[in-house]
Amino acid sequence: MSEKRFYWIQLREGFFKQKEIKKLRKIAGGDTYTIIYLKMLLAAVRQGNRLYFEGVEETFPEELALELDEEPENVRVTLAFLERQGLLRVMEEDEFLLIQCGEMVGSESESAARVRRHREKKALQCNTDVTRCNGSVTPLLRDCNVDIEKDIEKDIEKDICPEQNSSGPAEAPIITLPLNTGEYQVFRRDIDTYADLYPAVDVLQAMRGMKGWLMANPKKRKTKSGIGRFINSWLAREQDKGGNTAGNNARKTENRFNQFMQNDYDFDELEKELRSN
Repeated sequence: MSEKRFYWIQLREGFFKQKEIKKLRKIAGGDTYTIIYLKMLLAAVRQGNRLYFEGVEETFPEELALELDEEPENVRVTLAFLERQGLLRVMEEDEFLLIQCGEMVGSESESAARVRRHREKKALQCNTDVTRCNGSVTPLLRDCNVDIEKDIEKDIEKDICPEQNSSGPAEAPIITLPLNTGEYQVFRRDIDTYADLYPAVDVLQAMRGMKGWLMANPKKRKTKSGIGRFINSWLAREQDKGGNTAGNNARKTENRFNQFMQNDYDFDELEKELRSN
């Protein structure tokens, strides 16, 4: 009987500085998509850095959403983005390779983990004995460590989100969408990213349609956390209809994850679907 192994992924120091990850996080709902990507990496470590479609659900995005406990639409958007950015490769119709996974995986056997925990316990006991001998010094060191940790957290925030600390001129939004409190700003980079994800849709015109609908239905406006799902659901419906890129001049490319049934556009149906956002 083979010994049990434990697996994990190790993020490189510059993981969040990658252009692909920065671009993903800038999309409305991008932090959710980033978490889905990390969940996908964890799910693939035991399977040779691959994910497999077993046919439990009708489509791979729906089946993966079931496994990850995420919304199918969010998973579909994440898959489409990863494939376009070269982070996901379709090997077969039921096999998907996560390109970065191989360099991030670590593992150890159960016996090695047991030895490591034993050594950590002994080291902790030694540290406890030293602390007892130096009780008067410990509070000062504790306060110093707290200050150091706070400084480290500030540095990490600056590294992950340097654009939030920039003193340069602010970019003007292309359009704004009214929320239940305040408004959501849509920038040119957001339009370009959505155009890549939904190549058959005139994204800017669709945004105007969303704004008109939200203005006409003030009681059904979305929260800041729910607007991303609202936008993606709207654009996905337009994509399923075949879209209209006349005003967008977006290039038409195949999206192999757009595997949902086509429906006639129905505002009432859309309203019911998004009411929970």
